[in-house]
Amino acid sequence: MKHTAGRKATPQPIADAIRTVPQPPKAMSTDAKVEWRRVMPVLVERRVLSAADMHAVERFCESAADIKDARAAIAKDGAYVENRLGEIKRHPAFATLREATAESRRWSAELGLTPASRSRAGAHEDSDETDDNPLAVE
Repeated sequence: MKHTAGRKATPQPIADAIRTVPQPPKAMSTDAKVEWRRVMPVLVERRVLSAADMHAVERFCESAADIKDARAAIAKDGAYVENRLGEIKRHPAFATLREATAESRRWSAELGLTPASRSRAGAHEDSDETDDNPLAVE
């Protein structure tokens, strides 16, 4: 018996896939909406999302926004801040950053947005998608 604990399902094209990029939910933060507009075209093109999967994309986008907010707070205030007792402590936003990064990593793997999850799904085998990949870092 092969041990598969912790392995994620590989996103595969589905019959009832969303075919057009939906608008981001109105309640989303501005930064989460930016992330939505960045990743949704890729996910829709891959035909891996149904209407039931929107919560996963929302959570991924909100965690990306939380990462950005935490980094901004740390950049503004510094890595170490004084608490109410006058003691120097690590900025509390580091906890948010750590939690949001872990959540983002989990959701990105579920959605097939990591190199490892794409390779398991065969999403980039024998293709020249890197030139047109909106998620590619330039």
